[in-house]
Amino acid sequence: MIGRLKRVPGRFGRFTQSLAEGAGSAAIRFPVATLLVVAIAIVSNLAVRNVYLPNEPDFVWLLAALYGAAASSVVAAIFAETRRLPVSVRVVSPIAAALIVGLVIWFGPDLGVTAPPLILAATLAVPLAPYIGRHDACRFWVFSLGTIVGVALAFLSVLLFVLGLSAILEMIRFLLDVGLPNDAYEHIYVTAFALIGPLFSLGRIPRDFDEAMPVPGDDRLIAGVRILVDWVAAPLVLATAVVLHLYAAKILVTIEVPKNEIGWIVATFAFLLLSLRIASDPFIAGGAWPTRFLARIWAFVLLVPLALLFYAVSLRVAAEGVTLERYYLALAAVAAVIVIVLEAVPRARGDIRWMAAVPIVLLALSSFGPWGAASTVGRSQTSLIVTEFGWSGAAVGAGISAADRPANAQVRLRSRLYALEEAGELDRILPFLDPGAAARYAEAKRGSPGTEINRVFAELGLAAPSQLSEFRSFTANAGTTVDLAGFDRAVLERAVAVIEGVGGASRGASTRPGDVALAISGSDLTIRIGTVEDHVDLAAAIAALPESVFATDPDRLAPPVLDLTSEAGRRIRLALRQLSLSGATNAILSGTLALYYRAADWPAEAVEAPAGAAAQTSLGGGGDRIEPEPRGVVGEGAR
Repeated sequence: MIGRLKRVPGRFGRFTQSLAEGAGSAAIRFPVATLLVVAIAIVSNLAVRNVYLPNEPDFVWLLAALYGAAASSVVAAIFAETRRLPVSVRVVSPIAAALIVGLVIWFGPDLGVTAPPLILAATLAVPLAPYIGRHDACRFWVFSLGTIVGVALAFLSVLLFVLGLSAILEMIRFLLDVGLPNDAYEHIYVTAFALIGPLFSLGRIPRDFDEAMPVPGDDRLIAGVRILVDWVAAPLVLATAVVLHLYAAKILVTIEVPKNEIGWIVATFAFLLLSLRIASDPFIAGGAWPTRFLARIWAFVLLVPLALLFYAVSLRVAAEGVTLERYYLALAAVAAVIVIVLEAVPRARGDIRWMAAVPIVLLALSSFGPWGAASTVGRSQTSLIVTEFGWSGAAVGAGISAADRPANAQVRLRSRLYALEEAGELDRILPFLDPGAAARYAEAKRGSPGTEINRVFAELGLAAPSQLSEFRSFTANAGTTVDLAGFDRAVLERAVAVIEGVGGASRGASTRPGDVALAISGSDLTIRIGTVEDHVDLAAAIAALPESVFATDPDRLAPPVLDLTSEAGRRIRLALRQLSLSGATNAILSGTLALYYRAADWPAEAVEAPAGAAAQTSLGGGGDRIEPEPRGVVGEGAR
C-alpha cells in the first residue's frame, strides 16, 4: 500500500504517504491504542448521524473512557518497551492498563472517581514513562521535545489539510454547483481529528529513548528553542516575579485582602516557571544571563507567591468552604512546594523528571479517594450547609429544613449546593432531607438526569435563580418536509402573539381578503383570515406530543406536524417550530409555527387576485404566503 502511494505525484501523495506511514507505525507499536482510537472515530461518526452509543447521556463518558484507556495503554507500552520486558508482558500490560483505566473512568460516578484529572495525568505521563528510574534527565528532555513537536506537527498537518480540502470542496460547490451534503463535512472533520490526527500523533512518538542532546548549533529546532528560552520566556518570567513580589509588599503594607483572581495568577506563574525550568535545563551552563540567573533563584522566586496563594485560598476556604477551583489551586501550590523541597535532596536536586512527575502524580491522586477533589469538596460543603442551615434532634438526628431564610442566606445555600453539584457530590445532602424529599430526589435523578439540583431547591424552599423549573419548551431547528396534500395556502414561520382572552386575533386586524392574523390564549389558537375567524383547541394535540420532543437537542429535532379541525369544521395543518408551555397549567406562553389551510374553506381568502399580481404582506399580523399560479401546485414559488 505504502509502495503504491510513493508513486502518487505531488504534495497530496506525499502527505497521504506520511499519514499512512504514521498510522502503520502506530498500529504496529501501539495496537491497543490504535483500536481504541478507531472505536472513538466510529462512535463519533455515529453521533454525527444522531446515533449515540450506548445512549446520549452516557456518550461523553464513553468517549472519556476510550480516550483514557488509549492514553494509559500508550504509557504501559512505552514503559514495557524501555525495560525490554518479555514479549508476553509487553502484549498484556497495555491491555491491562487500558481495561483498568477505561473501566474506572466509565464507572467513575459510582466509584467516586473524577475522570478529567485522571485522563490529564495519563496523557502527561506519556513522555515521562520511559525515564522512570533511569538516571538521564537530558535524554528525557530530548524525548519530550520530540514527542511534543511530533504531536503538534501531526495535528497541525491534519488541520491544514482539512482546511485546504474544505476550501476546494466549497469552491467546487460555488463554481460548479456540485457539492457534498453538510453532514459529509462533519464526517470529514470528525474523522480527521478523531482518527487521522491521533494515529499520526502516535506514529510521531520517538522510538529512540537514548538519543543524546545534539551538539549546540547542529540542530535548528533546538537552537530555536534556546533563543526562545533565553530572550523571551526567561525575561518575561522574571518581570512577572517582580510584579508579584511588589503586590505581596503592597498587601503587607496596606493589610488588604488579596484580589479574587490572585490564586489563578500565582498558579499560572508557578506552572510557567516550572515549565521554563524544565525547558531551559540543557541550556543553563552556556545560556544567556536571564536563563542562568533564573536557574539559580527559581526556588526562592516561588516562595513569596506561593505564600500569597496559600493565604488567599485559606481565606476563601474559611469563609465559603472548599470548591473544585480552590482544591486545584491548593493542589498546584502543594505541587510547587514539593518540587522546592526536593531541591534539598541531593539525588533529586535539579532533576527535571521530578519537576514533571510531582504534578502528574498529584493530579492522578486527586481523582479518587477521601483525599480526592470530589470527596474533599463534598465533606466541606456539606458540613457548612448542615452547620449553618441544619437542625438536630435526639430522636431523628440532623436535617435541613425548608424554613424561610433571608435573601443573603439563600444565596449562600444555593452557592454551596452548586459546589456540591459541580463535584458530583449532591447525593451527600440526601441524609439531611426528609424521607419524602429524598424519594422525590431519587425519582428526579432516575427520570430526568441533570434536574436533581432543581428538586433540591424546591425541597429546601429556595427560589430558583431562573424560571426553568416553571415552564417547558422545545425548539425544532432541523429541516423537515411537510406534505401539502389537500392544502393550497401556507403561512410560514409566524411568531404567534399570546393574548389574554379569546378572539384577540381580531384586535386591530385588517379585513382585506387574504390577510392572516394568529393569536393564542391559553391553549386556544385563533385564526382570522380576511373577515373570517375560527378557533382551534390545541390542548389535546400538545398533550399527545411525546416527552422526547421537549428533551431533544434543537438542531436534531424536526418540527412536529399536527393535523387539526377547527370549531367550524375546517381542516388545518400546523408545523411547530418553537413552543413554550406553562409548567403549572400547560398554557402556551409563546409559539412559532407554520399554518397550512385550504382557501376554499375561508371565503374571504377565495377572492382571486389578478393574474401576475404580487403577493401582499398582511398589516394585521400576516406574513408571506405561498400562493400557486392558476391551476398550479403549491410550492411553485412565493409571489
